[in-house]
Amino acid sequence: MPSVTPRYKKESFDKMLRRFKNQCEKAGIVKRVREKQYYEKPNSIKHRKNQEQKRTLENNARKALALEMRRRQSRMR
Repeated sequence: MPSVTPRYKKESFDKMLRRFKNQCEKAGIVKRVREKQYYEKPNSIKHRKNQEQKRTLENNARKALALEMRRRQSRMR
């Protein structure tokens, strides 16, 4: 669990709160709480993950194609 102590004598509460929020975000606590806030059926979890993976693969293929096109254009010059 993230914890925050003052870095110097008169550090403001706002700065410490900001550091605490950043630590929680990096630890993945906020994301996990949002995921656990509502029940999601196992099948819908699987479906969502499959869709994310499909989208990632399509984006990677699109980026690779664009990179290849740029390389071909630079060779022609």
